Amino acid sequence: MKVTIAYLPTEEGETALAALLQLYPGAKVRKSERHPPFKHIYLTTKKAGNPCGDGENSCITPLDVV
Repeated sequence: MKVTIAYLPTEEGETALAALLQLYPGAKVRKSERHPPFKHIYLTTKKAGNPCGDGENSCITPLDVV
């Protein structure tokens, strides 16, 4: 999941970041000040759950594909 927070220096963007980091402690954070007067915070998390799907045999490759 990717989250972007855009805020002015007078606003509380860091407070929002602290709250999101409590929910997603393993998230990667990148900060940017490329577009003044706005500041941007980019938060990226890993996808939760089984990457193969919900089915019991969804990760098994059929024999005719191999």
